Amino acid sequence: MLNKIIITMKKTEKYNLKKMFIITFLTITSLSCGGVDTDNLLPLFPVEEVEEVDNGDLAGSLEVILGDVKQAQILNSLSTTLQIENLLDGFEELGVQGIRITIFPEGENPNEEMFDYLYTRAKAEGFKIMANPALWEGAQRIANKVLHGTIVDPNNQGAAGPSVLGNDQASQIVIDRIKEFANTYEVDWITPFNEDGRPGVGWSINQINEIYSELHNNINGAELIGPCTWGIPAGTLMLEQTDIKQYITAATTHNLGFNHTDWPGFINAAGDLPVWDSEVNNNAAFVDRATRIDAAISAGVNGLVLYDSWRTISLTDGSLKVAGNTLKAKIYK
Repeated sequence: MLNKIIITMKKTEKYNLKKMFIITFLTITSLSCGGVDTDNLLPLFPVEEVEEVDNGDLAGSLEVILGDVKQAQILNSLSTTLQIENLLDGFEELGVQGIRITIFPEGENPNEEMFDYLYTRAKAEGFKIMANPALWEGAQRIANKVLHGTIVDPNNQGAAGPSVLGNDQASQIVIDRIKEFANTYEVDWITPFNEDGRPGVGWSINQINEIYSELHNNINGAELIGPCTWGIPAGTLMLEQTDIKQYITAATTHNLGFNHTDWPGFINAAGDLPVWDSEVNNNAAFVDRATRIDAAISAGVNGLVLYDSWRTISLTDGSLKVAGNTLKAKIYK
């Protein structure tokens, strides 16, 4: 069980090396607008000392816990390298093993410099990386090459463009974009969809099968997971009606409808695959229902993506806010 975080440097040594990294990163990015060359950047962080921070055992059947920065990237809320350093310190304190980042439609990343900095520093710090498309109907946005149909607004983030149902060209755009992303950013897990609807609504069964089939073993060593549907019922249908189970290494769904009683059906449909709630938080939306994180842990899921958890960390000093400490108390016994 992955329940420990390895810190490779003392705090003061780590701070000095961070300053070296910032200077080197800004120099490199000013000279080149190409992809992220982590081979040249990682040697700035030699292993000086190994210290283990034991947060205790993970709760329930949990094995994988990921933080989340997607909304921060979508809304361009990370504007300085210092904010990113503090954020990574906070994720370390929170006890996550990895971070979820965004796959933007082509040309729609609002801040590639900060995106690259966070990616490279997270990798250097040993965080695993999961990536999937931005917002709801995420693959549809990639296919239509749009992020926001309207002005950026966290409460109204725009349309995803015209229907792509049955459109083979749209499928190919998604396949090509995911491959391009994976070849630029070496990550651990990729989901080509994000809240794209049940089979036959956003994408046909044939399109879903084709996208997963074409990406399988073709994304620079990343594992395919999914389907990251909006709710558990749609996720169960995806597992039952498509071929994606033969391509994925973890079955993932959100539970935005608070359909807690549907977890057993999804877990059963996943078979031998690990199961993740891929967008969970601790909001008590209904007085008569458990929070989504409590329900997921009680159901026996193996992984969690802590949705919007960057907001639970102070970007000023890296400390955990009350919400961050509450999450940590739930994921660790």
